[in-house]
Amino acid sequence: MGMPMTLMHVRPKGRAAVQTPLLGFLAGPQAGIIAEAWPAPHSGFLTLPTARRHAAAILLASRADCRRLDVVHAVERGRDRDVARLLVGGEAPGGLMKALGRLGEVLWETGDYDRFLSLFAEDDAGRVLRHMQVIAADRLELIGTLPAALRQAGIVGRMPSSTAAVEDLAEAFRLALRIHGTGEAAAIAQRWNRAGDALALFDMAAEALQPVQFGQILPAPRLPDVFVPVRDRKALISVALEFRNCLRDFTGDLAAGRMAVLTVRDGSELVAVALRQDPAGWRLAEAKGRQNADVSDEALRRLIAMLELAGVRIGESTWALARRLHDHVCQRCGPAYTGLRETWRDRLMLGTLWD
Repeated sequence: MGMPMTLMHVRPKGRAAVQTPLLGFLAGPQAGIIAEAWPAPHSGFLTLPTARRHAAAILLASRADCRRLDVVHAVERGRDRDVARLLVGGEAPGGLMKALGRLGEVLWETGDYDRFLSLFAEDDAGRVLRHMQVIAADRLELIGTLPAALRQAGIVGRMPSSTAAVEDLAEAFRLALRIHGTGEAAAIAQRWNRAGDALALFDMAAEALQPVQFGQILPAPRLPDVFVPVRDRKALISVALEFRNCLRDFTGDLAAGRMAVLTVRDGSELVAVALRQDPAGWRLAEAKGRQNADVSDEALRRLIAMLELAGVRIGESTWALARRLHDHVCQRCGPAYTGLRETWRDRLMLGTLWD
């Protein structure tokens, strides 16, 4: 026989459920909906096993199709298998309820539960979570930052608790695929998974950013006509004078083919764009108006869209990232300096003209 489900009792609109201090502490952000389902003194909820309390929070807050059902009956009397099926809306991965029991006594935010269920459904990440003695929301956030191929026990177990460090590790993997090809994703991830410690892991990531061949100069990307390239020193001097910037300092890199300068005169803003080449290809290094004025968000987004269509990547150089990876985990060299990453402009890493 399946588990009978009936409609939940609906509290009259405008009346808030009474919460005891203990429920407020244990249920945290979910205290309101828990108090509606288990009125004070909430004994039915407080006596539930940890896994069932978390399951109740997920069903009440995250699953709209379950709000009409008798969630109280499900988590108090249902079998683990049935509750797990309700949590995922179908066949559940094995060990889900046991893993919920390792989430701690205090309930989580709804978004953290969503991340937990999403990661648990993955093959590699699910295996990692099944073997974690304690599953913390902040650790899951770090795991979620990694590309799916890197969510393996050897990598997760050795990555530090720094968000910036894990973001850099994830970016190193993405750039490594640009250098070595997407077909090498599994091999790179397996190699990193065998790292003996955090330092070995991050040094492997830095090594993956090194060029495959030396002396290779890529042709400049083919861009729309609104991008006017600077092809000689006379044109460079003219642009530098018009924009009143320091582009003349990069004559050597321009002559060697490792850098390209272009002007964009589309629309109301005049923009000087600098591209640089590294082992991962051409990237946007800078975009400024006259006298190094910032470009408007609208114009910058439009430029980036055109550049990305042409294969130009956005972000800092592989050289800078490789140097910082080591510093993240080396006690003698670190801590690594990462700079601001709060806004989308920060994450463009513009202004990194020197490698």
